[in-house]
Amino acid sequence: MKNKKSIYILLPLVLLIWGTVMYQLFSFSSSEDMPLVISNGISLKPIKISKRDSFAINTDYRDPFLGKMYSSETVKSAKKKTTPKKTEPLVWPTIQYKGIVSDTKEKSKIFMLVINNQTHLMRKGQTENEIYLKEGDRESVYVKYKGQLNLILIED
Repeated sequence: MKNKKSIYILLPLVLLIWGTVMYQLFSFSSSEDMPLVISNGISLKPIKISKRDSFAINTDYRDPFLGKMYSSETVKSAKKKTTPKKTEPLVWPTIQYKGIVSDTKEKSKIFMLVINNQTHLMRKGQTENEIYLKEGDRESVYVKYKGQLNLILIED
């Protein structure tokens, strides 16, 4: 019996709340034309822009990590531009990698390289015709020529 009393009280209250919400929603979407207010006394004033203040950062303080005073000489030397040395491009000899000759399970692998149409069998760390064999595997080898490193892929 108590449950029926609460339903009789709460049901009309919920319907009343939802009714006001729906009324508010539909009253905003009415098609009535709103009167436009036109005023001829509009005046526009330009915005005054002030010139920005410039500032400089004072860097004459002790470096907290090194414990030394800031030295502007190091910054000046870093800003100096050095002209790069114009060197001729390095011309590599023709190098072809043909594969591993020795067993791949051995520690000392022997690689077959064709350098300027001459076949050479090389191990890691060997030099032939100024070509240094740095490292290699089944698919590729790393060779060094006059300080430049290059990757050579296997050719069939």
